[in-house]
This record gives sequence, structure tokens and C-alpha cells, in this order.
Amino acid sequence: MIETDLPVVVGASFECRIYIPGLDWPLRIDEAQVRWVKAKTFGIQFTKVQPDEEAKLKQVIVNLNAERAA
Repeated sequence: MIETDLPVVVGASFECRIYIPGLDWPLRIDEAQVRWVKAKTFGIQFTKVQPDEEAKLKQVIVNLNAERAA
């Protein structure tokens, strides 16, 4: 979920960067599409991600799940 003061519409596409503590560079998502909007929040689906960025993203998710389980 992303919060914004800017207007967002379902179906809009954009490139995004995700800054993660511990990584030297932000993850680069080549294309994300807005899937739902509710008030000032919206959800996205990653539709284009380079393989190396996808691998980093998967590792971040594994690490987050491990932290939650601890």
C-alpha cells in the first residue's frame, strides 16, 4: 500500500524505486501498474522487473519474513 496526496487512477503505469535499509542502491522496478485506489492510498503490481532486481526483491522478502517469524 502506498500513500499519496497526488491523484492516482487505476491502470496508470510508472517506474519506481524502492529504498531498502542495508542495500547500497534502491531496487528499480521498470514498470508498476496501479491496481486499486482507496482515498489517499493505492496498491500496485510490478509488471516489468529486470531479473537481477527481481532476485534482490525476493531476497528482501525472505529477510522480512524471517524477521517477522523471529
